[in-house]
Amino acid sequence: MKKRVVSAMLILTMVTSLVACGKKDEEVAVTDVDDAPVAEEEQDVEVLDDSAAFWDQVSEDGRVRSYLNGEWVDPKYGRQRPVAVMIENTKACLPQYGIGNAGVIYECVVEGGITRMMAIFDDYTGLDQIGNVRSARPYYVYFASEYDAVYMHAGGNPAAFELIDGGLVENLNALKLEGKKGSAATYRTGKSEHTLYTNSDGIGIGLEKMKYDMTLPANYEPHFKFAQNGNNLENGEDCQAIQMYYYTNKPYWIYNEDDGLYYRYEFNQKQVDATTGKQLTAKNIIIEDVAWWIYQGSEYLGYLLSYNTGTGKYITNGKMIDIAWSKDGDSDITHYYDLATGEEIQLNIGTTWIQACQHDYSDENVFYANKNDFSKAK
Repeated sequence: MKKRVVSAMLILTMVTSLVACGKKDEEVAVTDVDDAPVAEEEQDVEVLDDSAAFWDQVSEDGRVRSYLNGEWVDPKYGRQRPVAVMIENTKACLPQYGIGNAGVIYECVVEGGITRMMAIFDDYTGLDQIGNVRSARPYYVYFASEYDAVYMHAGGNPAAFELIDGGLVENLNALKLEGKKGSAATYRTGKSEHTLYTNSDGIGIGLEKMKYDMTLPANYEPHFKFAQNGNNLENGEDCQAIQMYYYTNKPYWIYNEDDGLYYRYEFNQKQVDATTGKQLTAKNIIIEDVAWWIYQGSEYLGYLLSYNTGTGKYITNGKMIDIAWSKDGDSDITHYYDLATGEEIQLNIGTTWIQACQHDYSDENVFYANKNDFSKAK
């Protein structure tokens, strides 16, 4: 493993187009983050053995650390395979439902410049509506396979089905499992393509119908490493606001010092979860720059992920560092390394949002050391 990391780092030292914090003359509407709700702090939990390794810790009430976000969860869900759900992200479908409960969220550009999301859940209980559910793309299949997740989607393009039918993931095709709410995996709230949803019961119904074994393999490797006592990126640059290059939804993040979270905006408005009415937040943001192409004779995008390396950013607690990423194979975990030290990064406990960026456009992402500079950009 160490030899592979060193090789990847040697390659990546030749990469020179790293983006620094700065300003951009662009008109952006920003709501003062001070108006954003303060997230509830994690309740103190007594640990039976605080000397135990992070993943071996058990709380007094029997909860374990989530493999997705490091938070305390019911062991029934925290130690079983997660479920990854494709979520639409066009303005017509907003607001989304249930996405705020995901431990990890991926966002990638798809055809036409729009983005789509994949929300990964370990504990998906108590959600009456999740979605809406949209179609698969091959890069999301690769990402889902890294977690050994069951992948829920509503159809998909040929490249995605080639991977699914080839066994890269076990899947729940929402188009084949839809019916009446309460008795089917997915249901519709209307007749348009934007109205297909699932919920907690529906996921359970789908898993039972497909007879999937939700037991994690004995050699399961958690996707991330977490800093139990926090990671403040002491040697990082200040980064309190982020404007992503995605030109359709134009998403951006604003840091809130009061709770240490980044608040999400898109389409010039707060992005909220309709289930709770709360704005979406992230504790960790990973920007992953990737090579890409367009499939011949189509508008579908492909991302070069497997057997590849690249660069990016890790952002948390108002700080940012340059990182390298490496993925050895189709189902192998993508590992992220501090570009300065070569050490694998340790995330802060909380939701992680991974933004895949087409390498050609990644230098159009803008990072602001002070959020007030971003608020005044015209």
